[in-house]
Amino acid sequence: MAKWQHNPISAKAGAPAANGRPIGFAWEHDKTQHVVYRGQDNQIHELWYKKGLFNAEWKYGGALSAMTGAPAAAGDPSAFAWEGDKTQHIVYRGQDNQIHEIWFKKDLSGAKWQYGGALSAKTGAPAAASDPFGYAWEGDHTQHVIYRGVDNNIHEIFCKKNIAGAKWEYGGAINAKAIAPAAAGDPSGFAWEQDKTQHIIYRGQDNQIHELWYRHGLMDNSWKYGGALSAKTGAPSAASNPMGFSWDGDHTQHVVYRSADNQIQELWFSKSLASAEWKYGGAISAKAGAQAGTGDPFGFAWEGDKTQHLLYRTQDNQILELWFRNEMFSAEWKNGGALSAMAGAPQAASDPIGFAWEEDKSQHVIYRGQDNQVHELWMKK
Repeated sequence: MAKWQHNPISAKAGAPAANGRPIGFAWEHDKTQHVVYRGQDNQIHELWYKKGLFNAEWKYGGALSAMTGAPAAAGDPSAFAWEGDKTQHIVYRGQDNQIHEIWFKKDLSGAKWQYGGALSAKTGAPAAASDPFGYAWEGDHTQHVIYRGVDNNIHEIFCKKNIAGAKWEYGGAINAKAIAPAAAGDPSGFAWEQDKTQHIIYRGQDNQIHELWYRHGLMDNSWKYGGALSAKTGAPSAASNPMGFSWDGDHTQHVVYRSADNQIQELWFSKSLASAEWKYGGAISAKAGAQAGTGDPFGFAWEGDKTQHLLYRTQDNQILELWFRNEMFSAEWKNGGALSAMAGAPQAASDPIGFAWEEDKSQHVIYRGQDNQVHELWMKK
């Protein structure tokens, strides 16, 4: 039976201590996984791991911001792979409150990290008041960065790959364009490849969960306001930033957040239902008999395992997992337990993030421990 294991990856790789919340992702095309974080020196640092037969261990990629001449960071980075472009990208808020990019392309000419510049300043976008969130939309051949500006609007910067080349552009204050309310906190975004749409989820100043969505069509290429999802579905108001993701194998999209009673709440939408509308999945932590949470939860789908997973930090600073498999007779969230305690890992000082590495048939959880080192919990199918 598969069980969770612990790996103190920054200490083992000789990397410096961390500040804030690290981010991790799998780069399927490159058969690698990556962790990016802000160090206590406010530089952006990378850890990486290559799947192979020999010497398969985490390596320290260096202080990428210093190596590329990029400025120091003021917040936590966001990082992702753009599979169609054979690139990986890191975006973060600098101490000048501009959104900065560091990127890496794998090609025959030699692979090295490069500084992409201050994307917000280059495109005429306003200064940031939140950490950015970046993601690729493979079906649209685009990458996107979203953030809350100093005006409390949600701003988008995007880059489209085409024959003429790729250039960053400012997409505007998209909530204002869509006549949606102002934001509080940090937004999250994702592409739903199967539905040919992209989605942005954020907490409004009314503490409701709001959605913006976009479908690339021939007639109307504009952001639309999906409404206050929590209010529409009868779900409680939010006390955390929300997290959204798609589960292609299940034809669904999901939003998770923490409410004022510290329960983890779920909203979900099924493309396969005759009536395609958002539904309230309930207080899934309470339903599963799990502990109350603190901070911001994180969710993701593991397509190869036909499951979805939700991670959060408990009030005793353990990393707890909830998981769901859409089974005929038992389609309900289950309490996976306190993974950190089960694996003998230290208590958390940051919220966790998680991701599936489909190529490796594994899932991974990354967090900063109370020793300020970056820790990995992992399980292989």
